[in-house]
Formats: sequence, C-alpha cells, structure tokens
Amino acid sequence: MNRAVTVTYAVHGLAVVIMLALAVGNYRSTGDPLSALAPLVLAALVTGLGVTMGRIIERRE
Repeated sequence: MNRAVTVTYAVHGLAVVIMLALAVGNYRSTGDPLSALAPLVLAALVTGLGVTMGRIIERRE
C-alpha cells in the first residue's frame, strides 16, 4: 500500500468519524432515532467510496 492509498483511506475515515459524531449529536439533542439516519447513511456511502477509490488507486500503480 502506497502513500496515496493511505491518504485516501485516512481522509475518508476522518470524514466518516465526523459524520458519525454528527449522527450521535443529532440523536442526543432530539431523542429521535430518525434524526441520526441521514448522517449514518452518508457515512456508509463515504466508507464505500473511500474503499473503492483506494482500490482504484492501488490498481493503477
């Protein structure tokens, strides 16, 4: 694994952590589980995007 793949995983991982924190904050402030749904779905999509991009970068080099 080279530096570009590591940076891709790190950036997407950081974005996912921020979205998960937003989901927890939404749930704690409203008490409604549906308020956490959108950030959780986005976190899952960003995770998949990061893994896909990392694999593409790794394959090209």
